[in-house]
Amino acid sequence: MSNSLKRLFSPALAVGLLATTFATSALADWRQQYPVVSIGATTTENQAATVARFQPLADYFKEELGVEMRVQSASDYAAVVQALTAGHIQLARLGGSSYAAGWIDSNGGVEPLVVPAELDGTLGYHSVLIVRSDSPYQSLDDLKGKSLAWADPNSTSGYLVPIVSLRAVGIEPANHFGQTVFSGGHEQSVIGVLNGTLDSAFTWTSKDDNTGQLRMMMDRGMLKREDLRVVWESPVIPNPLYTIPSNLPEEMKRDIAEFFLKLHKERPDIADLAASGRTSGFVPATHEMYAPVVDAVQEMRNSRRQR
Repeated sequence: MSNSLKRLFSPALAVGLLATTFATSALADWRQQYPVVSIGATTTENQAATVARFQPLADYFKEELGVEMRVQSASDYAAVVQALTAGHIQLARLGGSSYAAGWIDSNGGVEPLVVPAELDGTLGYHSVLIVRSDSPYQSLDDLKGKSLAWADPNSTSGYLVPIVSLRAVGIEPANHFGQTVFSGGHEQSVIGVLNGTLDSAFTWTSKDDNTGQLRMMMDRGMLKREDLRVVWESPVIPNPLYTIPSNLPEEMKRDIAEFFLKLHKERPDIADLAASGRTSGFVPATHEMYAPVVDAVQEMRNSRRQR
């Protein structure tokens, strides 16, 4: 594995590494300035399912913090990143690559808040290359000349990690696959493989499919796990995180962080929805956890300019 890949996959992923706690302010003056907190979410599922997933979180947020949470869904990652960096939304759930794009574009104007832990306490997931289980494809080599779907240019598991990983072993995707397309999202990619319009696609899942695209679709009855086969898996990637603009009031940041940190203990059902799967709870997130992803995104941008 190259040094850049080692850095990309080397953030600490064990619970206990971060002992930071957040103190809740007794006086929440920020509520007067922000009577509505808008949360941005990309449609890794379809738009209706995305709103339905986040609505119980929004309802409980209002119950606990006394302000409305408004769910703003978008069809692509870039729209959520732009809304966050422009201050149109105050909270967003982003993958590492999207967080990196926002951090770079805003010159550090966004910051990590919390990240969900897996059931075993780790803080990571995998990019996986999937095919239909009844297909003849068993490996990357078998897919030479076949079709491939990326999820989105700002997707960590659906683009950044796989393209960096493939190039690191001498595979240029545009030459290896017969056709590469951006599907528009993880759900579209999985459906394309299931219905046979795509030979393969990159998506995301965690250990035992506890969280990720496959888990969300299984829970909604859209997917039988035995219908898909994983033919490639990345090393562990830092989990998607909740991100906020850096210029929000400090009391507001602390109160929202505390809401998430207590969520699994008080409402594990909503914590699972917020984590897009099964979680043991939320822990504080730091920029250092995602710094290798930021470096990889910057390196990718630099290489595009050089071309």
